[in-house]
Amino acid sequence: MSNQIYDAVVVGARCAGAPTAMLLARKGYRVLLADQATFPSDTVSTHLVHPPGLAALDRWGLLPR
Repeated sequence: MSNQIYDAVVVGARCAGAPTAMLLARKGYRVLLADQATFPSDTVSTHLVHPPGLAALDRWGLLPR
């Protein structure tokens, strides 16, 4: 295991942790994103995306994907 230095450690890579880690990394921070689960996962964490969530995905450049 290497001795990496991170600016932030985000625990939980689902609907809150993943975008938090992404936004920090886009700002230039060195981020470690950790989750107990392996991905892709059969666990559904949300059943729909509300309009503010769609607006956030659009702002982050992820909606077209």
